[in-house]
Amino acid sequence: MSSQVLRFLQLKVTIEQAKDAPGLVLTDFFPKIELVSPVSWSGELPEYMLNLRLNSDMELENFSIEGILEIIKVISNSDNNALVIARLNGPILNLIHQIDECWIQTPSNLSDSNGLFLTVHGTTNGLKNFRDGIKKLLPESIKVRITKNLKADWIAAPKLPERRKQVMDLAVKSGYYQTPRKCTQRELAEKLGVRQGTVAEHLQSAEGTIIMSWSEQSN
Repeated sequence: MSSQVLRFLQLKVTIEQAKDAPGLVLTDFFPKIELVSPVSWSGELPEYMLNLRLNSDMELENFSIEGILEIIKVISNSDNNALVIARLNGPILNLIHQIDECWIQTPSNLSDSNGLFLTVHGTTNGLKNFRDGIKKLLPESIKVRITKNLKADWIAAPKLPERRKQVMDLAVKSGYYQTPRKCTQRELAEKLGVRQGTVAEHLQSAEGTIIMSWSEQSN
């Protein structure tokens, strides 16, 4: 009998795509919420260990947002970061909770700059059921990937202005970031019909945005 193949699903929802989601109010209190580990699935609502980034010193004992978050234990709270056990309520998490063959895992986080990044582990059937379910909850433009290997960096890319993204995409496809480089900034500029300095400015700005986003998400 062959063993069941487990896969990963990664889900990306930007702040703009999630603007009507009630759970987005969490970012008013916590600029970033990061899953450390699921704790219990036995109750009506699952419990999670979370790392919270705070805007300022906050009293978290008995903190709650009705229908969304209830902190039931504060493990530590210092330097604008807190480690807590909390119950979370929301349509996406509840969907996971209802499907026996999938479960949330790290890296998963919600931030006021990058939106929601969710990693779900499960069987092929379980992830299919989850993907079918979220299609009813979220816009069609969300990015979803199912893979055998976990690649957290896929979700880390921040949203770039359209023109900057266009220049970056062309640079990647043209081999600008390969070693050795397959093209120059001048060649990219010719393809785009702009000055070389404009290409250099777009690439430098995009690289800076991506590096800053990576740094924020890896801390």
